[in-house]
Amino acid sequence: MSKLIIISYELPIILESKGDQSYLSTPKSHARTSGLESFYEAQKAIWVGRPGLNRGDLSQAQRAKLTKAYAEENCYPVFLGKKLHDRFLDGFSNRTIWPLFHYFTQNAIYREDLWNTYVEANQAYLDEVLPLLNAGDKVWIHDYHLMLLPKMIREKFSSVSVGFFMHIPFPSYEIFRLLPWRREILEGLLGADLVGFHTYDYERHFMSCVRRLLGFDSVFNRIHLEERIVKVDFFPLGIDFDKFAEGGRSICLEEHAKGLTRELLNQKIAGGDKKIILSMDRLDYTKGITVRLKAFEYFLQSYPEYHERVSLLFFVMPSRESMEHYKTLKRDLDELVGRINSTFGSITWMPVLYFYRQLDFQERMELYCQSDIALITPIRDGMNLIAKEYLATRENRTGVLIISETAGASKELAEAIIVNPNNRLEISESIHCALEIPVEAQISANRVLCERLKNYNVERWANDFFLSLKQVKEIQEIKLARKFTGKLMQDLSNGYRDAEKRILFLDYDGTLMGFDKDPQKVNPDEELYRILRVLSENKKNKLVIISGRDKETLGKWFPSEEWPIDIVAEHGVWSREPGTEFSMIEQIDREWMDIIQPILEFYVDRTPRSFIETKNYSLVWHYRDTDPDLGSQRSWELKDELKALVTNLNLEIMDGDKVIEIKNSGINKGRAAGIKIGDVDFDFILAMGDDWTDEYTFDALPEKAYTIKVGTKATKADYYVKGVPDVRKILDELAGD
Repeated sequence: MSKLIIISYELPIILESKGDQSYLSTPKSHARTSGLESFYEAQKAIWVGRPGLNRGDLSQAQRAKLTKAYAEENCYPVFLGKKLHDRFLDGFSNRTIWPLFHYFTQNAIYREDLWNTYVEANQAYLDEVLPLLNAGDKVWIHDYHLMLLPKMIREKFSSVSVGFFMHIPFPSYEIFRLLPWRREILEGLLGADLVGFHTYDYERHFMSCVRRLLGFDSVFNRIHLEERIVKVDFFPLGIDFDKFAEGGRSICLEEHAKGLTRELLNQKIAGGDKKIILSMDRLDYTKGITVRLKAFEYFLQSYPEYHERVSLLFFVMPSRESMEHYKTLKRDLDELVGRINSTFGSITWMPVLYFYRQLDFQERMELYCQSDIALITPIRDGMNLIAKEYLATRENRTGVLIISETAGASKELAEAIIVNPNNRLEISESIHCALEIPVEAQISANRVLCERLKNYNVERWANDFFLSLKQVKEIQEIKLARKFTGKLMQDLSNGYRDAEKRILFLDYDGTLMGFDKDPQKVNPDEELYRILRVLSENKKNKLVIISGRDKETLGKWFPSEEWPIDIVAEHGVWSREPGTEFSMIEQIDREWMDIIQPILEFYVDRTPRSFIETKNYSLVWHYRDTDPDLGSQRSWELKDELKALVTNLNLEIMDGDKVIEIKNSGINKGRAAGIKIGDVDFDFILAMGDDWTDEYTFDALPEKAYTIKVGTKATKADYYVKGVPDVRKILDELAGD
């Protein structure tokens, strides 16, 4: 049976040596494992990651011993030497990606040697996981440490399903473009079948970067690569709601509270209505903790009536203490807390109760239960589960959550007080508001929030992710079934060889020849001329080039007196048979062009690097070389502006591949193809095209026809090929029959 292989930076357990050749296994308090035990068991999950023991280099014997111990826990360790690990984690991951993706561009460093170690570390994870893979397995890769791994796995073992989930924000294009290795990162992520984020904003940023940097368009949330569809979606990470709710229910502070929470309880009892505001975060500049302290200081200045009545319980958990930015942050916090307490405190009251240490699960539960307000204001945060844990733990549903609008969790917690994390005045006013909210209003809001968190818990998050992965694989399989393969080529060749009357409809741009920024430069090459010469001179063949090109250009490339080829130009306006001149399929006028031309010129002026192509009976606005987002926006604006005009003037808008073409209604390739077939009973019909305009041709042909789309976009064609070289190969084989 297939299995699930989870790959993350670290394994979910720590093995501690007991000194007797055995190890003690300790689970990490990690959201990706808590609440998912039954899910992992059902998926037959195994885990690949760095071991949580021995940061330094290990001997071969030590590695073997540790590997065996981890295997008993369904875990497979990735051993990184100390130098490689430090440059990988504390280097590129935490000094480049972490600050950049959290919009702290001033803290990001860009060094080639750190990038090289990031590539090397991802390769080390690949080397460990490859022997574990079997066809049909599912791979779930987690977080920013391993963004190259999806592509690496795809290239080595394409028969597995690959999902990637990003646990930090994905930045906007303007931020992401600063990264020198931006293309490599995007290509690495697109090796996955499904790329997941916490919020729609992060999903949108990712798709924008893919479009602008790699040129791949997306339809809704699907990115169309050459032969594969990648789905991008958001899945807000939940918590093990029942675990935290049960933790809240089981804590009876009057009987079981110890240490700090007992002291807080005594203060509240002695002070009557004394309130506790909880701030709990890792030491990190992205968490906004200095601004939070300054906002609390401003609150104390603004509302002196709350002196002696409110304390900020300020917990900071050590993190990355060896890095200079974090050392500086710690010094700033110490100074701020000292200033606030010395300015406002008294013998009987300390405004900020400051603790710099780790917290275990029981302590967190007690602090959640004891605090009247949770103040969570990160400058940028992928999700922030502390906010959700606080709400779930409070059994009586009292308490107020103040949360930053730039924390991913805020998208789900609309009933909380949402603030700008950089606005000290707003945070200060929010603290005052939270202190004044009646208990009934607190309970009403928190009931709604908790019901939402209970429904979309961590298990639902995992199940939704894998349901989405299954769906995208099904879509890929449908596409794969329509791919033009060697067997289909054999069927096509047999049908071609046995036929006496054949007709071949071939589009030009994007089918016989690739694209160029200048449409006039895509003239036929020697290979194309050779193939078309053989096919057109076969007496059994009627070869039709059916294109949106103007008749003058096509006539120059394929002179009537030299080429026994039928030409359909300008999407069906003009037609020519061998040895004749072009004639219009039906009489149409050009007066409308004087009305439409100024509108297109206006959009050329507003859209740098766009241009107008004027054909005999159509106008084309090209935007292939424009900024992708701007071009897409302007195309929608142009189509919207033209809607009323084209109806009144009996015109049609053709939305092609980075082109908008306006022409007379009813004139299209499908109609022209039908005229070319006429009453002749062709026993072999082939049509090949890449554009939206070629769908008319595919739709107009009889069911027995072979229809082939160039590219993987949605189509009415029976099959698809990757690109122009595949078209040439098919035609070359037919020419040889």
